[in-house]
Amino acid sequence: MNTGILRKISRAALFLFLFLILLFFSCFPARYMGACLDGVSLWATCVLPSTLPFLFLTGLFTRFGYVGRLSKTFSPATAALFRLPGVSGYCLLMSFLSGYPVGAKTLCDLKEIGAVSPSEATKMSVLCSSSGPLFILGSVGTGMFADGKIGLILLAAHFAAVLLGGAAFRFYQTVPAKGYLPALQRADNVLYDCMYSSVLSVLCVGGFIAVFYTLSVMLSDGHILAPLAAGLTLLGVPAETAQGFVQGLVEMTGGCRALAADPAPLNVAGCAFLITFGGASVLFQQAVYLKKAGVKMRLFLPAKLLQSCLAAVLAFALSLAFL
Repeated sequence: MNTGILRKISRAALFLFLFLILLFFSCFPARYMGACLDGVSLWATCVLPSTLPFLFLTGLFTRFGYVGRLSKTFSPATAALFRLPGVSGYCLLMSFLSGYPVGAKTLCDLKEIGAVSPSEATKMSVLCSSSGPLFILGSVGTGMFADGKIGLILLAAHFAAVLLGGAAFRFYQTVPAKGYLPALQRADNVLYDCMYSSVLSVLCVGGFIAVFYTLSVMLSDGHILAPLAAGLTLLGVPAETAQGFVQGLVEMTGGCRALAADPAPLNVAGCAFLITFGGASVLFQQAVYLKKAGVKMRLFLPAKLLQSCLAAVLAFALSLAFL
């Protein structure tokens, strides 16, 4: 089958998928307006408080030229562990502190000022794509599971998996950037520019969450993902766990909330996988910035899958040991 036929089939399938979504929304507006509102509520309570301040602050760090100072501090560690320049340590730190999609946005900003090359951005994307402690400990651990110990297990498994996954790609060849880190800039419009960019970014995140949360409800109502959930149950996964996990593959936050109904080690491991992988919603959020940075998605996606599997295994082992 040639490329032209495949492209036509893909476009026809996309058209049919979008048409069915519109049809579902038109036929059951009350159901899916409510689902969309639930998605907005998840964004407002779980994502907005932890994302907006960090988007703004990381923007200031980049615009004011402070990245160079931090990069010198990180250079020995990042060169030894990941064979990357010190600026990757700054990006990793911002991602670890704030979570999705701040790491991807920071990486995009660094690429735009010439601090990293496209090949370095591709390698860094494996490291600078993580959730943050406020979401994992507060929203998932304390808020959803009502158990701070589970939050710590998820955080440890998630961060360890990101670092291990990054180390696994240390031999990926990169071409150093020819640019430089800018010096301190004037603050005439920097505050406004950073706030404007941050607000737009966080609103875009909210839109992705609301739309994909609604989509996950539609797919569940239409039993579209039922075969995948059924396949997991055949492997011995409880039906509720399988359904929550499959939902999380579309929209991670809702999937974690569903899995948190039962604090069993398998559910904790499922949450670790979803938090690390991010689900379709988070992946699309990051792709907006990663593509601008020249990241090769064909490397990024398998790397995220590897990290997600590592996180699930680590979380399961830690749950058996400490819960």
